Amino acid sequence: MFHLGALESLTNNRLKTISKQEYNLFCKRFIFLKLQGKSFAEAFCEQFNMNSCFLQNLSDQTAQDHIEKLGYIR
Repeated sequence: MFHLGALESLTNNRLKTISKQEYNLFCKRFIFLKLQGKSFAEAFCEQFNMNSCFLQNLSDQTAQDHIEKLGYIR
């Protein structure tokens, strides 16, 4: 099975890392962004100035799991 982190590195030269505090604040703000029709990945990429085609094609929960498990948060 192909590792999701390896796939991400193919679509984005390196993973951008953010602090746990920044991420927690983003998660609290996401409630309002969701009401505006944004997906978790779309809002995350906009908030942290990222361009991840792979991440933006995932469902909200899958994108959140991917972000939390694969090294975006330090």
